[in-house]
Amino acid sequence: MKRIHNKEDIVQVGLDIVLSRGFNATGVEAILKQANIPKGSFYNFFSSKEEFGLAIIDRYVAERGKLFSSIFSDESLPLLERIKKSFEILIESFEGNDCFKGCLLGNLSLEMSDLSENVRQRLEQALQIWAGELSKLLLQAQKEKTIPSDMNMEMLAENLVSSFQGALLRSKVKKSPQPLRDFIHLYFDVFLARREEK
Repeated sequence: MKRIHNKEDIVQVGLDIVLSRGFNATGVEAILKQANIPKGSFYNFFSSKEEFGLAIIDRYVAERGKLFSSIFSDESLPLLERIKKSFEILIESFEGNDCFKGCLLGNLSLEMSDLSENVRQRLEQALQIWAGELSKLLLQAQKEKTIPSDMNMEMLAENLVSSFQGALLRSKVKKSPQPLRDFIHLYFDVFLARREEK
């Protein structure tokens, strides 16, 4: 096994393990073994496991940001279709993992929000960024009169993120993507469909 000394590689290895096992169940030793690095190398890069946790959140957000950017900027799709597609891509990934792992932001929100204020704040920041990107598209759709003018787009964006996370949690418990499919159907085929202003 090739020995890893690069900080970014350690973060990626740790991210994969934490998505599978959870943060508290992932010991530094497991990360060191998977990355094939000596213990001293880990602490050369991170002063604590909490700092490492913040780094994996940042990596996850950056990777998701790249994914969303390509979808949200796709002018071949209507605005609401872009939002729908962004959620469908996440659902496909979840299904591809046999309804395992889920979303790092949701997982750590449940596990760490009451244990680490620094992690909680970073998670809140990440979720706000996500909702903010959705809100921009929704506001554009509202200007195009695809969505009624009396709807609050910031509230809708926040609720989309919250509802998706709740549906993902139910899907993990059920070991079925059906709650996520219901989320897509209710929001994009029912709630936001046929609401165009005349």
